[in-house]
Order: sequence, then C-alpha cells, then structure tokens
Amino acid sequence: MAGGQSPWDEGLEYPADWSPPRIDTSMPHPNRMYNYLVGGKDHFQADRDAAEQLVKARPDTVITVRAVESFTRRAVQRLAESGIRQFLQMGSAITIANSNDQAASERAPDTRTFIYVADDPISLAHARALLVGRPGPPVTVIGGNFRDPEKIMSSPQIADRLDFREPVGLLLFGMLDYIANDRRARRALDFLLDKVSAGSMAALFHVTEVESEEVNNALDEALAQDEIELTPRTAEHVQELVAGYHFIDPGLVPITDWHPDGTGPGPDLAERTAAIGGVILKQ
Repeated sequence: MAGGQSPWDEGLEYPADWSPPRIDTSMPHPNRMYNYLVGGKDHFQADRDAAEQLVKARPDTVITVRAVESFTRRAVQRLAESGIRQFLQMGSAITIANSNDQAASERAPDTRTFIYVADDPISLAHARALLVGRPGPPVTVIGGNFRDPEKIMSSPQIADRLDFREPVGLLLFGMLDYIANDRRARRALDFLLDKVSAGSMAALFHVTEVESEEVNNALDEALAQDEIELTPRTAEHVQELVAGYHFIDPGLVPITDWHPDGTGPGPDLAERTAAIGGVILKQ
C-alpha cells in the first residue's frame, strides 16, 4: 500500500506512516521513559524530562509503574504455567533487569523462544547486548513498530522462530495505551490474535484516566509529542476497545487485583494504581 500504510489504516483520520527509526536523543521515547521510571540506565535527558513531566502531571505514576512491573511478571508466569512455550512481546514496557524471558523460564525451563520487539535503536542495542545469549530460553530482539504488527509478523525472524501451529504468548505491554486512535488499536489487536492459533494467550495492560480533569489536561500537555502517543482511557473505554474477547479469571481488572502475590504496591497504595490488565484466551 502506498506510503507504507497498513491495511487497517484505510479511512483513519490521520496517516499512519512512520519514518524509519532514527537515533534522536533530543526527543523522548516511550521505551527509554519507561526504562528511567523503573530505575534503568538506558535513557537520555529528553526521556528523563518527559518522564518527570509525567510524574508531575500524575504523581502516582511511580506507583503504577511498580504495579505494572509486578503484573507483567505474574502474567508471563501464568502463561508459562498454562503451557505456553513461545512468547512475543511488543510495546513500550520492555525491561532488561528482571526481564520477562527470565520470568517465563522460572515457571517453564523448557520455554523454546522469547522475542522482544522495539522500535527505538538505542533500546534495541542495549537489549541485544544484555538479553541475547545469556542462560535461559533463546532470546531474539528485533526492530519493529508495535503500532504496525503486520510488518512485524511478516518478518522472516518471526517466521523462523515462532510455530504458529502451536499456542503463542502475546505480551502487549505498553502497546494499546500507546496507540492514540481507537480503530487502529483494535485492528492491531485483532490482527495479532487472528494470526495465532487457538489456545494462544495475550496478556495486556492499559493505563487509565484518573477522575480529575486538571490532571488529565496536565498529562495531555506534558505528553503532547506525537512520538509518545500515550493515551490513557477510562476503564469503560478500555472494556469497549477489547469487547468480544474472552479474558481468563478474574477478567480485565485493576492490575493490583490480578492474582496478587505481594510483590506489587501494598493495599494502601493499590487504589492509587491507574492501570487495568488481564489475559485474553483465544478460543
């Protein structure tokens, strides 16, 4: 399709063309902002400034990030316990310390493959250096825009490493809430789940709006850059976005309520966590 658009982009209100990834340390990037918020080292001043603006607009961001780290680990382990042995993670929430491939192998040492997708060249370089080749399941880190999963799924690296005849664990962490257009977010989700076989599972979370117009307006102003595209939605809005899919127990819920194990924020902080999450089972 002309201009590099994806098939599901027809009729959208804005063009979906993305320039090839480039290293521009003057612009913040979601991967590096997340890395900064979880205490990593792979970020630049622009990323730190944008993350601090986010924290200023939503002071509970650090609590939410801590809850997200705990939720993603629990979700990956639940998928592994359910028999998933091949994983594909895409989105902005890619961590190197306490990585999700390690979480999977803790529950399933026979995990066959774990693929990370990122569109930031700096995050890619660091992830490849630190995740690939270490003990644990075979890890592959590839470049790709998670907002355009068709290109990712047609990659020879994906075809060589994932067996689509068997269930796949899709880890959509920091994905749907970083796609501003509802239709494009839904089409991306539909495409991914159409691609995998029955029995596959998709773990996801989504940052939610808070009940404060002042805070939400401040967030919009702080993250106005198109490159970030962080789009908090109400819990009801997220439910509409994923309507029709079957979520395993306990459903799409606040992430602190999803099979808690005591590693996330305590009960006194849980209500300040602004994210919901769950796991879809493809039937």
